[in-house]
Order: sequence, then C-alpha cells, then structure tokens
Amino acid sequence: MTGNSTETTVPETEPLSHAVVYAVAELNNVDPLDLNERLFDCIDPDALDKLFSGGGACGAVQFTMAGCHVEVSADRTVSVHRLHDGAATAEARV
Repeated sequence: MTGNSTETTVPETEPLSHAVVYAVAELNNVDPLDLNERLFDCIDPDALDKLFSGGGACGAVQFTMAGCHVEVSADRTVSVHRLHDGAATAEARV
C-alpha cells in the first residue's frame, strides 16, 4: 500500500466484497466495522461477488465508498484510491 492507494489481486476463494471492505478500511486507518459507509450502501455485495466469478469475465466496475474510489476488474484486481476532496457518494459505474 502507498499512502493514498492500494491494489490487490483477490484469489477465487475470497469474496471480492470482503477484499473491497478491508482495502477501504485500511486506507481510512479504521477497523472495517468502523467505516462510515457500508458496502451495501454503494453496491450490492452479492452482485459484486458474482460479477467476476468464473472464467471469461471482462470489464470493470467502479464506485465510491467511504471517501475512496474503488475499481474492481474482471481479473479480480481491487484498486482503491483515497479521494482528495473527501467526498463520498454512493455512485456506481459499469
């Protein structure tokens, strides 16, 4: 992790939703249970977990959560960047 961002590739055995929550919490220096915004306020965690399961998936999904820009790619890479303006909106793009 570098101060304002983190990137990790999530194994198939781990839910993408869990990896997102832990990465956002790490960047915000808080326990995942203490985040000021929950994943389900931003995107459906079950849909996120199913979106890139199995082979042949392509694309990426982007959303903001707890003051961070989150991108989850088909190769199961989770990239999280802290937003400088501190804005946190529950907007998702596919």
